[in-house]
Amino acid sequence: MAEPLKYTSEGVPKNWNGKDWQQYKWAMMIVFRKKKLVEIVEGSITRPSLTSAEAEDDFDEMQLAIMQIIEMSLPADIFHQVRDKTTGTDMTTMAHRAESIRHELEMIKLLPGGDVNKHLSKMFNLRTELLSLNYPFDDVAMVEMILNSLPHQYEFESLKSGVCYNSADNFITPERTRELIRVADSRQKAYQAKSGTGQRGNQKIGATGGAGSKVKTGNGEDQQLGGKFKDSKKKRPKKCFIFGST
Repeated sequence: MAEPLKYTSEGVPKNWNGKDWQQYKWAMMIVFRKKKLVEIVEGSITRPSLTSAEAEDDFDEMQLAIMQIIEMSLPADIFHQVRDKTTGTDMTTMAHRAESIRHELEMIKLLPGGDVNKHLSKMFNLRTELLSLNYPFDDVAMVEMILNSLPHQYEFESLKSGVCYNSADNFITPERTRELIRVADSRQKAYQAKSGTGQRGNQKIGATGGAGSKVKTGNGEDQQLGGKFKDSKKKRPKKCFIFGST
């Protein structure tokens, strides 16, 4: 369960971890409403539209206030992507754009029988857009999102286990994960065409995938997903490199 947001004495979120963008955005909008800054934050009022020097000075002060609020609320790694902006409006726009893209990446799902290539292209296009914004987004996070986006079907579950329990030394990149998903999808479709069903009969999906299944690691070696784990009860549980669970 996500840690509840904590606030400064002025009501600004101060412990946002960059995960729940919708919650953060809602909390920030409350702050801007209380301080009567919403029209400036959203760009409804712009400096060129003002008709007096006094109004322009007030506008500049409010922009500085917005910048300060944003700086107080963002984690350092996320603030890095907006700190070059010269107005609070631009800072808000950039942060909203980047976090909205990440949120879309987290929520996107491939439906059973859906177009795998189209799905993967969408995810990698979003990733490229994020990186173009200098967003701190590493390969481990991308692989986790790709795996989480897959449906609960036999070939995909076997693949998830193979990638998840692969060692850190043989980390499978997002690009390699994409290749493995395409192979798994081909196998899934071939089985469906042969059997006329979408499932693997009575085969069970366990933490180590299907018996005898293999996944190619980054160095070209085969990793056995089943068969070699008959004595698993005698071994220490392996920790998932991607998701951090056992």
